[in-house]
Amino acid sequence: MLTLHALLAWTVMAIGLVLLPGPDTMLVAGHAARRGLRAGMAAIGGIQLGGLFYMALCGFGFLSVLNAVPGLFMAVKIAGAIYLAWLGIGMVRGALRPVQAEAAPRLRLGGSPFSQGFISTVLNPKVAIFFLAALPQFVGTGPDAPWQGMALIAIVYALGFVWCAALALFAAHASRKVGQSRAMRWFEGVLGTAFIGFAGRLALARNA
Repeated sequence: MLTLHALLAWTVMAIGLVLLPGPDTMLVAGHAARRGLRAGMAAIGGIQLGGLFYMALCGFGFLSVLNAVPGLFMAVKIAGAIYLAWLGIGMVRGALRPVQAEAAPRLRLGGSPFSQGFISTVLNPKVAIFFLAALPQFVGTGPDAPWQGMALIAIVYALGFVWCAALALFAAHASRKVGQSRAMRWFEGVLGTAFIGFAGRLALARNA
């Protein structure tokens, strides 16, 4: 039974999880800074769809499969690490591109902002492992546990939407002032390096 105390405790933990910098926040900030608010919101839409994906896994009881099948966890982990590294390398290359190529579209690697947000969320098994480890402590293992777990996952992504939307607004506003200057290219290079770092962390992650 999900009590009010448990709900408040989960919400506090969810806020901390949302505020912790990760691939999703970096992706939103990067797209909003380089392409504007609409691109940042599109990336958020993909991340939210990834949240619905995890809610569906929880509701149908498939979330534990990722932990129960080591080969599946490894496959998703490797795919996610390669994808994040691919995005990061593309950003770094864009930052190092000659100035005359500045007008070329950026952050195209891996598809649209929406698809990048969705794929980077779904291919991050650390998210699934977190939910798998944390949810039973709040919802137990009763017949209503899957539905309560879905509600708790929804809280995480609802808070994430608010935070990422604020981040997109800030990044888009800041980019209008900075323009296509060297500072923006430096920012893109830092984002790319961060994504490569996230890829390395994900590659070293364990499901235990």
